[in-house]
Amino acid sequence: MKVDIDALCHKGLVRDNNEDALSVGGFILRDSATKIAVDTPEEGSFYLLVSDGMGGHEDGEEASAFTLSEIKKLFSDKKIGVETFEDDLRNCTHAISLELNRMAAEKGQQLPMGCTLTGVVWHYGRLWLVNAGDSRTYRYRNGMLRQLTIDETERGITGNPDAEKFLLNCIGAGQQGRLTIIDMEGKLLEDDVVLICSDGLTDMVTDEQLEEALAEGATAADLYRMACEDGGVDNVSVILARIK
Repeated sequence: MKVDIDALCHKGLVRDNNEDALSVGGFILRDSATKIAVDTPEEGSFYLLVSDGMGGHEDGEEASAFTLSEIKKLFSDKKIGVETFEDDLRNCTHAISLELNRMAAEKGQQLPMGCTLTGVVWHYGRLWLVNAGDSRTYRYRNGMLRQLTIDETERGITGNPDAEKFLLNCIGAGQQGRLTIIDMEGKLLEDDVVLICSDGLTDMVTDEQLEEALAEGATAADLYRMACEDGGVDNVSVILARIK
């Protein structure tokens, strides 16, 4: 499968540091951008992932970078099987979560470091969707944007849309790191666009606005600018992957 990739990770307009990180086939980006074209391998792996360090918790930037680095090791060392892909990746994510929790306890953190994870993985000719938390993966096709992931959150006051949002699942932050993995075989077609992003984009820009922007051929930088125009209050990570 041929894929054109446009990726960007920026701290936004308000935050002093960037707790987001993203990975394009193992190349981890923070405060930078890239555009590449790839052929996903039939014998091997390629992945596009976004990890958002949890705001309000300590060392979110360390949590997101550590998570993506450990996943890179898993694929680089070829310790993930073809038939055991789901179990191997879930076990890796669980181990990452336990290690983040151990590191947080060692530092005496009151709000232990943690992060989200979302994106897609091509592994030996198969395609998988992965998710933990409230960062999002979408598919844009024929003018319509569809969210593929489910936000694992709840509001502090039921029915109040302005109430504080709480994560029900994440990696680290005292959690076990439960990873949802969905088989996406046959669910991406030529000219589809996969949008993978942190909530620094989706809290600022509605799905309707994203859909309209993608219909007009928006780039990752365009989506980042839209988030900034609406305040840019959080870090923003965006990966756009067009299937060729």
